[in-house]
Amino acid sequence: MSNNLCVVLRDEQVYTSLTAHSLPDVIPFEPVWDPRDDVDCSPEDSKRPLSTCWAYSARPWFPLIPRNPTFDGPIFGCLNHSRFSLLTEVDSNGKYILHRDIREAWVALEQKLLWCLERLGAGLLVPWGTKLPRPPTSFGYQRSHADANLAKKVAIRSRDAFLLIAATCSWHIMTRRYHGSSRSWTSILTDDPNYPIPAEWVLELSRSFVGDLTTSVPRTGVLVSSKYCPWEGQLPMFEKFSIPVWVRFPRNASGGIDASAVDFTLRHYIPSQVAITRATEPIQW
Repeated sequence: MSNNLCVVLRDEQVYTSLTAHSLPDVIPFEPVWDPRDDVDCSPEDSKRPLSTCWAYSARPWFPLIPRNPTFDGPIFGCLNHSRFSLLTEVDSNGKYILHRDIREAWVALEQKLLWCLERLGAGLLVPWGTKLPRPPTSFGYQRSHADANLAKKVAIRSRDAFLLIAATCSWHIMTRRYHGSSRSWTSILTDDPNYPIPAEWVLELSRSFVGDLTTSVPRTGVLVSSKYCPWEGQLPMFEKFSIPVWVRFPRNASGGIDASAVDFTLRHYIPSQVAITRATEPIQW
């Protein structure tokens, strides 16, 4: 067991981490399906993937979603809206749609981020079966709706979907840095022979939650079952960049851990009995 291993007990379950010191406030129910089947039955509401989730083999970018991000600056400032600040307008059919000025700004940002996503991912060896997130447009912010409140609700859901694209860009950047790419990710964007991106815009992107991979940008992280780790190749990278990874271990009849049932990839997360006992003891004030 590593000396840096944090051990926490909650609801009679043991959680350990090498990159975090506290558990998420809410632990979602562990999927009842076999995670190797990668069945994603999450609802359309994008709030769920914006919080800590269990590991999906096809979505290794999940843990990099920024937690409680600030939408500011010349790139993401256009997303700085709540339901109260969003404006809607009535279309030719008498339905409500997000105001044209906001729509146009979001469409422009979406196109830029998707282009960055494509360029940053080009040539990378990503895990087999990886699924990229849906574009924000597919969440409905460009559609008309029966009433203004529904149009705003859909717009907020679409706004949050931009974070999924941002997280995937961050994952590509992290992958390139971890494997020692011969080119910086910024030069890949600025030196594209066909559609170079202005250096000023890329510089702002590097300062945002997309390019800043330090711990100053909190990430949602991920929960992993000790029985199966779908990210054998991703886990060391997440550890190197201090992405919160929590492994949950069921306790046996004696209150310990059955090491024989733990995925080999997660062996270094197994806590000692002493650490479990210490985590069980009440804090003395």
